[in-house]
Amino acid sequence: MPHFAPDIYTTPQVGKLLADEARVLAPLLSRCTGDHGLHLTTSSPAEPPAIPLLGHWATVRVAGKALGGDVIASGLEPLPFVDEAFGVVLLRHALETTSRQDNLLDEAIRVLAPGGMLAITGIHPVGLWSPWVARQSRGPRPRLTWPWWWSQRLVRDEFDLSVPRRVGSAWPRTGGTATGESLFGGGYLLVARKKRPAAVPLRPRAAVVPSPIPGTLASGARRNARETL
Repeated sequence: MPHFAPDIYTTPQVGKLLADEARVLAPLLSRCTGDHGLHLTTSSPAEPPAIPLLGHWATVRVAGKALGGDVIASGLEPLPFVDEAFGVVLLRHALETTSRQDNLLDEAIRVLAPGGMLAITGIHPVGLWSPWVARQSRGPRPRLTWPWWWSQRLVRDEFDLSVPRRVGSAWPRTGGTATGESLFGGGYLLVARKKRPAAVPLRPRAAVVPSPIPGTLASGARRNARETL
């Protein structure tokens, strides 16, 4: 009798995919800086990548309409963080498990500082992973989405994008060597940088010089001889 996991993100197959993603993510995010990073992930335990120049990670687990981890909140409300609070935001399969994909991405963009890095990972909807996810899922099924959809959203929001990458093995497996990038990988990775606002040049305003009071002379000036007669 086949075994079905209540949460596919706790399976060894997805664990192997997460390890392959981390291998590709590490050098891409190694130069990210800031006091804090935001790690939006699924309900399963997953450690954020170690970034030498980043201070601390805040981890938020996304499960349908609920948020857990370092904060306990509703997934139907804005994230409980101020604008531009994080130097890097990592959406690690979180867009697959949230009830409101567009809203979560909007919130990730809002809390990302200008010049900060946004990374999105997910299971690619085309390939051998998609039918495996459909068979294994019990309960809410992950919403697999095309990476180009998120690319279009980020271009519209004026991000600098890298080319989406396929990562991991072509089919779900638990063993073998680390795969990293692969042409037919079961996962995808998208990395983008939030543009800094361009400085708006301002036209200098002409200074207003008050006119002299009638009947008075500037210092050192002399009246016309005809005026003195």
